[in-house]
Amino acid sequence: MTGGAPELGLLLSAKVDDAHGARLDDLAAAAGLRLRRHPVDGAEPARIDVAFFSRDLYEGSSLRKPGPLSDAFFRVANAAPALKWLHVCSSGLDLPQYAAALARGVPITASTGVTAAPIAQTAVAAILAQSRGFDRWLAAQARGEWAPLTGDARPPDLENLHVLVLGAGAIGQEIGRLCRALSLRTTAVRRDAQPLPAFDAVIGFDQLDEALPRCDWLVLALPLTPATRGLIDARRLARLPRHARLANVARGELVDEAALAQALTAGRLAGAYLDTFIDEPLPAASPLWTLPSVWISPHNSAASLGHEARVVDCFADHFHRWLMRTAQTPR
Repeated sequence: MTGGAPELGLLLSAKVDDAHGARLDDLAAAAGLRLRRHPVDGAEPARIDVAFFSRDLYEGSSLRKPGPLSDAFFRVANAAPALKWLHVCSSGLDLPQYAAALARGVPITASTGVTAAPIAQTAVAAILAQSRGFDRWLAAQARGEWAPLTGDARPPDLENLHVLVLGAGAIGQEIGRLCRALSLRTTAVRRDAQPLPAFDAVIGFDQLDEALPRCDWLVLALPLTPATRGLIDARRLARLPRHARLANVARGELVDEAALAQALTAGRLAGAYLDTFIDEPLPAASPLWTLPSVWISPHNSAASLGHEARVVDCFADHFHRWLMRTAQTPR
């Protein structure tokens, strides 16, 4: 790398800078650029060209309320007049922190697929546990009651259960693959009803209402858009059989939450695993907290020790491709 190489300013966390700075320097040098890394504290917005919102900067945030580390990062990024590109740790772009960059037309790339494996494993763990009776065994344990499942109370064989997965992106396909490996029957619902290896069948959204009465688990793994907001409303919940259960690892706004709580309270649905909600943290007054048929995780289904490293790897891959395009663009 020569002293005359053009300079590129990168905004990043101090943690990523310490652990991965040299790797990012090498990527820039291969494109003929000199990388100037700017950890958030003391960063100069005027010298920032690229920004990386890594997973460690999300700590202390919830889905709709940025934490102090996130606020500090975006104060700099949003003040950078020449920001050319932003990469973020989430799979979607609906976090409020991103609104300013989107509004000013800054290209944003997401860490799509990084959380697919742990989220799918968590969702399928809940599906498997509740399908095999752990919800009832654990409730009996809490009562100090020896209560074997006998007669008609015994769980059905897994191969007789049908899982309907809404959304067939990285998370939805991994859920389908794991369910099939456990002998559950799987159907994906997506815009394009072309076959996918992870599923026994694929249907379009125009067939959703017809499929709901024939599913044992309805799994939500699709992004929140104007078209999907409120997709699972009271009418569609009523089409599910009484023994059916719902798992949501996508966005709370996909579901009419009040109608879901009413259906569960009245026993019109057998149970649910919920990782995401309209308001997060879930308000203490929500009836979902105390329903024995509901399992809740605090928007934490992606939790894994390897998460941060996978996000950095994702950014490095995008960074390499962005640098190659930049190097080929006449200056």
